[in-house]
Amino acid sequence: TLSLAISLVKMLGGAVVECACVVELKLFIDPSEESKLPNRTKMLQDLGHGEVPIWGLISEDILTEEATLPEGYVDDGEEH
Repeated sequence: TLSLAISLVKMLGGAVVECACVVELKLFIDPSEESKLPNRTKMLQDLGHGEVPIWGLISEDILTEEATLPEGYVDDGEEH
């Protein structure tokens, strides 16, 4: 969808100066051929969008971090 949005903006005469995603999935940036995963870098270059910088607001790394609660923490069931 990101590549389609870039194509649409260019088709309408606009210039895409950069793109941002909420979560950046690093495994698609430049995976090995053996992985059989789609290659975002190659796809964007093939579509003529290789010059558009893409960055993530949140790295997927943060989504794998386990939160620790203070010792003795008890959930009071209320929203905070």
